[in-house]
Amino acid sequence: MPSSREAAFDRRTWSPVWAGYAACAWMLVFAAMSFYWALGGTAGLQTVSLGQERAGESWFTLVLWLTGLLKVIGGLLALALVRPWGQRVPRMLLLTAAWGVSALLLLHGVDFVIQGALTKTGVISVPTLTAWTAVHWQTFVWGPWFVLGGIAFCVASWNYQRRASTWRAETT
Repeated sequence: MPSSREAAFDRRTWSPVWAGYAACAWMLVFAAMSFYWALGGTAGLQTVSLGQERAGESWFTLVLWLTGLLKVIGGLLALALVRPWGQRVPRMLLLTAAWGVSALLLLHGVDFVIQGALTKTGVISVPTLTAWTAVHWQTFVWGPWFVLGGIAFCVASWNYQRRASTWRAETT
């Protein structure tokens, strides 16, 4: 009987574990951006709402550090869905957190795209010219980027849920 590690690479039982690694990479790239901005970096900051106007303010820097930390935790959550050590985390806790992150990322991304579309069509007005840059980026880059991360988390969550049911059935 093959070990669980061998079974993970068996073509007959192959599953999309790539999604967990993709979700982790997505989170870590995103965390790196937050940490860069928190440390005073300004490249790309104009693409974020309030980014340039709030750069250097202590509360904004704190928000960047906290969101960066949450993204690192999200990366670890994604890894827990595909790595053996993740089996030590209570299944329902891991699934609840993973599906919650999936929904949050998808909703946030779709919200960016919808708000951007409404702004671009004139339904919502933009108060300043510099806000147009952020609107454009949120519509065509950040919104789809969040949706992509949400999809990766959804696939990883679904895969974990499916595999966890199999593991549970094998141990009983």
